[in-house]
Amino acid sequence: MRLTRSSVVLAVVGVLLLAVAAVVRFVVVPAVSKLPADTDILQEFEGTYTGLDPAALSGGSEDVLLEDAPVEASRRIDVESVDGDTAIVVRTVERSIDGVADPSRSLRYAIDRTTEESTTPPEGAGDVVDSEGLVFTLPINPSTDEDYRLWDQNTAEAYPLTYQGEDSLEGRTVYLYGSTMEGTVADPESLGLPTSVSKEQLIALAPALLDLLPPDLAGQLPAVVPLLPDTIPLSYTSVYDVTISADAELGATIAGTSNQVITAQLPLGPQTVEVPFSTVELSSTDASIADRAADTADSATQLNLIRTVLPIVAVALGLLLLVAALLLARRAGRRPQQATSDTSASQRSPQSV
Repeated sequence: MRLTRSSVVLAVVGVLLLAVAAVVRFVVVPAVSKLPADTDILQEFEGTYTGLDPAALSGGSEDVLLEDAPVEASRRIDVESVDGDTAIVVRTVERSIDGVADPSRSLRYAIDRTTEESTTPPEGAGDVVDSEGLVFTLPINPSTDEDYRLWDQNTAEAYPLTYQGEDSLEGRTVYLYGSTMEGTVADPESLGLPTSVSKEQLIALAPALLDLLPPDLAGQLPAVVPLLPDTIPLSYTSVYDVTISADAELGATIAGTSNQVITAQLPLGPQTVEVPFSTVELSSTDASIADRAADTADSATQLNLIRTVLPIVAVALGLLLLVAALLLARRAGRRPQQATSDTSASQRSPQSV
């Protein structure tokens, strides 16, 4: 075997391709498998609202009760900044009830870019929610038996998120996860809920409240109201049932449905009465599902290209070039031996005179 310039070049290129495959597999793939720094996701929902009209409590509407009023909502997830494996993510929620828009709400979370779990914010990051568990997505290759927990901003608690089955949406295989989140509303004002009601407002609402209160208490209401203080504090509980359709490959949320029941605690004299405040049912719009599935499919194609195709092609070409270099070196080694044999044979042959 004798090395030639061609065999050396092929061998060097082959080794470089093997090195490239290793770098892609162990350096590039982990990097691109994290939450991208340019993440900007929009999800849109539609549904219904049944309950007290929030505008009526402030005198902005004559309709005290709404039934199956149309609701449009959106949730935007935007990575504001990245510090190593931690991303500061801004979640902005917008909603309109019966055509009347609520003030938009934006909150900032510190998210681990690999696990997608809440994490400690980097030094200097302000106004970050002290959250726990998952906030807006599951990790890549989500598990069907992992003990995930989902953050509920309404109650400022994390609750178990359990696997419920498998489905298909817009050509993408999705895992269904569900959670029931129940507790006291942590910050009613952030949800646009009044924290108190005046006696005058309560008197104005009395006809509607009569249908919401137990019959025995409804009969006592006219006598109880005059004895109440001028301002009556309100607190709330929330029961929030959520179903998430997460992409089985990337963990991205393709669709979601939710049902939230908010109940007000109204102190009336010696007892506190639970008054149904609102029931909101939401589900992802068809257009939103199609957009999320298409975006996720594009991301999956790019990730598979980097994670699988490129390393395999680089390894295959690298090995092929190394084999070619070896064959060239062996062939080059045989040629001098063959030339020497031919010369010796010609010297031993008889010369004609």
